Amino acid sequence: MKDSIQIERTGFYTTIQDQGRFGYAHLGIPESGVMDKKAMQLANTLVNNSLNEAVLEYTLVGPSIQFLCDRHFVITGGNTIATLDAKTIKNNTVYKGRKGQILELTKITEGCRGYFAIAGGMQSPSVLESKSMYVPITKSKTIQKGASIPVGISLYGAIKGARLKIEKETAIVSYLKEEDLITYKGPEYDLLDEKLRADISKKTFTISKLWNRMAIQLEDTIAHKIPSITTGPVIPGTVQLTPSGRMMILMQDCQTTGGYPRILQLSESAMNVLAQKKQDDTVSFLLTS
Repeated sequence: MKDSIQIERTGFYTTIQDQGRFGYAHLGIPESGVMDKKAMQLANTLVNNSLNEAVLEYTLVGPSIQFLCDRHFVITGGNTIATLDAKTIKNNTVYKGRKGQILELTKITEGCRGYFAIAGGMQSPSVLESKSMYVPITKSKTIQKGASIPVGISLYGAIKGARLKIEKETAIVSYLKEEDLITYKGPEYDLLDEKLRADISKKTFTISKLWNRMAIQLEDTIAHKIPSITTGPVIPGTVQLTPSGRMMILMQDCQTTGGYPRILQLSESAMNVLAQKKQDDTVSFLLTS
């Protein structure tokens, strides 16, 4: 029997994700993948996995996990209240889970998405070169209670004397409080007049109740008369301006084409920042050339 972990409680919208499913946009298949690549890559680095190894991503409330083997693990991303056999553990710190122990990941107190990485990675089925969950590409859209997830061979501590130096914890999580989203001009940016450009750059926007892995809609509106465009390609981080004046930021599970003006494009660092925002949080756009 392969080494594995078992899901005792699912948490909220907990999925298996790697860096994504690339090269299939022409078939209408989204990239998917983790929302916060910074947190994922940190987690995998800390347990000596490859950067693209699959992790668990959870939103607001984490899952409960039973270890069916001895294995090192770490949690990163949003600050999660966590215990291992009822003993409090820290984020961004590697621990060893022993066979039979229970890891409880509960409320996220800062940010909104957390990541669990295990040494050896989660060896769930790969579909179209990715383990990222997305229905109908994968059978399930989230992990299920009682699911047993096999894990690969641990390389943690395999190189004697190896040490990983990382930022202080305050620096690691500083982006959770960041509000500025570094952006670039989108294909239809030039359709905005000077007033619209100024309004967008000076305004602070509030995350609406419509936020998920497909898109995050902003509550505030920008009055405009820009017509819809011929349907064109979009990618995660594309900022669309809808006819109602609301701005919609496409995220990892977004469609591959769209007909709303693409006025801005978020940088990867901005995507990490935005991935940790939830309803009523605020953001602003910082345009760079």
